[in-house]
Amino acid sequence: MKIRKASKVDKENISNMHIASIKKLCCNHYTHEQLNAWTSVLTPSVYDQALKEKVVLVAYDSQQDLLGLGILDIENSEISAIYINPDAAGKGIGAKLLNELEMTARNSKIFRITVHSTLNAKGFYLKYGYIDQELTLHSLPNGSKLECVRMIKDLSANAKQRH
Repeated sequence: MKIRKASKVDKENISNMHIASIKKLCCNHYTHEQLNAWTSVLTPSVYDQALKEKVVLVAYDSQQDLLGLGILDIENSEISAIYINPDAAGKGIGAKLLNELEMTARNSKIFRITVHSTLNAKGFYLKYGYIDQELTLHSLPNGSKLECVRMIKDLSANAKQRH
């Protein structure tokens, strides 16, 4: 598995993988209606702004199949997304993407990072040193709202790291 910066040619694959990830990995934490509202906004063009303004990484295998997606918003010191191809879940891809995003954040002089985790991913972030702060509502572009967990992590050199 390799990780690289995403480009415009990846948008359709990112969209398809992102939708599959949500539908399969989030289905026990959100209603069918919420999943549909969430995935309905994930057209390839929705990634244009992220590709321009954020660090968007993709993980892929030797056949160039997309295994995962990670997005870092440097301006807001926030991990915007980590989604894994449901067929590759549990194989360490999320941890590798998270590590790359955290290294990029540190290199950008970010020493405290936030993530608004989906309910199903809370345990993943806890495992890597994130601290649960509060339940929040994430507003989707279509007006739907999803319950998430705001979590933070200290990325400073003297903080205990778990990668």
